[in-house]
Amino acid sequence: MIYQVDGKTIVLVLEQGEDIIEAVTDLAKEQNGKFGTVSGIGACDDVELNFYNIESKTYEKKRIQEPLELISLLGNISHIDDKPFAHLHATFGTNQYETVSGHLTKAIVSATAEIVIHMTNLDINRKHNETIGLNLLDL
Repeated sequence: MIYQVDGKTIVLVLEQGEDIIEAVTDLAKEQNGKFGTVSGIGACDDVELNFYNIESKTYEKKRIQEPLELISLLGNISHIDDKPFAHLHATFGTNQYETVSGHLTKAIVSATAEIVIHMTNLDINRKHNETIGLNLLDL
């Protein structure tokens, strides 16, 4: 993981074998980030996506182990119990020009990942919502 910081903007480049979720979370902890937005592109070959089933209040997981283009990485960084939490969604493209997308819980970089994080002065945490079953932003 290599990165540069300019004010509240961080440009992060990940190398082969690094996990996007771990790297973004570790960087937020290292930089004492409270709330920020995340975007990125790249390539991965081991990905875990989730779809939240609101009726059962559970995530349905799908693991994909093949070369994928990271077309779009979007999300935010907040806190749960004073620990950084990267809430990321991603869209990936296959070699057949099809896409898969969802809530990202794992993404191992196969070539590179180029990620931009913009931190703010906001201190936003997440709080569990019993009705929905998720940790939602607590404004």
